[in-house]
Amino acid sequence: MDDDSKIKDFSFEKKTGRDMKFKLPWWCNVGWKKQEWDGLDECFAAADLGNMYIPNMDKVKEQIMDALRVRDQGENIFGLCGPNKRVDYFVETTIRRAERDRLFQNIVTTTVTEKPDITKIQTEIGDAIGLNFDDKRDLAESNCCMCFGNNKRITTAERARLLFAKMKELQTVLVVLYDLHGRLDLGEIGIPFGEDHNGCKILLTSTSLEVLSEQMKVHKLIQLSET
Repeated sequence: MDDDSKIKDFSFEKKTGRDMKFKLPWWCNVGWKKQEWDGLDECFAAADLGNMYIPNMDKVKEQIMDALRVRDQGENIFGLCGPNKRVDYFVETTIRRAERDRLFQNIVTTTVTEKPDITKIQTEIGDAIGLNFDDKRDLAESNCCMCFGNNKRITTAERARLLFAKMKELQTVLVVLYDLHGRLDLGEIGIPFGEDHNGCKILLTSTSLEVLSEQMKVHKLIQLSET
């Protein structure tokens, strides 16, 4: 086998935060070392898109980053609409850039799905910012231990209140909610925004334009082409 063939056979895989696998094509390895190319992670994601054409990719990335940088309580919630594979690519790229530029103290991601599990969403956000609801439940149980047979469990509303207070302690935080299929009550979860927390940015993703624009009423909407 000649040297060119060896190069073309070379590829390797990487996992991102959502366990997405991207296979790096041989041409991404020619002339660069991994540690020398700041855009290597984006090459993984772009390679995974295959033959899909996304017009003005750089423009879309900049639109998302510009929305993240705005510190205006009137523009806290923004949406990204399009096919899941494309949306995932842009969100993963956005998170990497936000981490690189240190735009947020914490970045939290969770998937909503068609039938949202509010407790699961609260737990995943809480875990990411250092809030353990089990500790709070143990405290609640100890406070009512004199009530025989009372096995107090922390309610969704109590979890929301605790999450709200904990998130307000963070100066800046980005919350990414993937895969919305309908209206989601952010207050029920305990996510502060606007006047309650100007440093909290919320990125919602969905394949439905109506969900983001009409039901969630996002402040800024970026729509990816279907073709």
